Amino acid sequence: MSEQASPPRIELLPVAEWDPEVREVWAAATTKKQANGLPPQLKDIPDTLNLTRIFAHHPSLAVAFYPLSRMVNEGRLPHRDRELVTLRTALRSRSGYEWSHHYEMAQSVGVTEAEVLRTAEDPAGADWSPHEAALLTSVDEICDDSAISDATWRRLRRTYDEAQVLELLTLAGTYRLLASVLNTSRAPLEDWRPERPLPAVSVPADRSVTP
Repeated sequence: MSEQASPPRIELLPVAEWDPEVREVWAAATTKKQANGLPPQLKDIPDTLNLTRIFAHHPSLAVAFYPLSRMVNEGRLPHRDRELVTLRTALRSRSGYEWSHHYEMAQSVGVTEAEVLRTAEDPAGADWSPHEAALLTSVDEICDDSAISDATWRRLRRTYDEAQVLELLTLAGTYRLLASVLNTSRAPLEDWRPERPLPAVSVPADRSVTP
């Protein structure tokens, strides 16, 4: 991953140096995970991600971000849908860190490895259900236009209610935000997570591709 070829721009802050309020929300999240309060794909993740060590430099931001992160990973969207959206967002944002994490996590909720790789293809030309193609297309439109088109909106509303569409927008936006933090800070992937190369991304000819 090119973002990880250079040293991190922001130090990975050791837990011993975190402010108490950051430790408190981190400990609460860890306790909840140990109590099986999170979806299956999150249960086996070690307690401290490098992303968390970066956010710990800004305690109030870290504390504010935890509830949003939990919501988009525990909300109303089916786990499979959530992972497909996250994978496409990671690809369009060129986040090797997110892609490597969710490459494994998606498979833990029933997305096959072939389907994980297929999220890099043009949604209109790949073998997805109409609903799943709309999910992936919505990510492209959010990344390119910051809005879902009328046509994609109509397709999503055949299967999603208003709350689910709002959560979809928030999910994609959250991982776009995280990608900007990860890519800019050059956060390294954790030693325990296998690195997965970012594949080339295909989108319709009338849409741009994030460099």
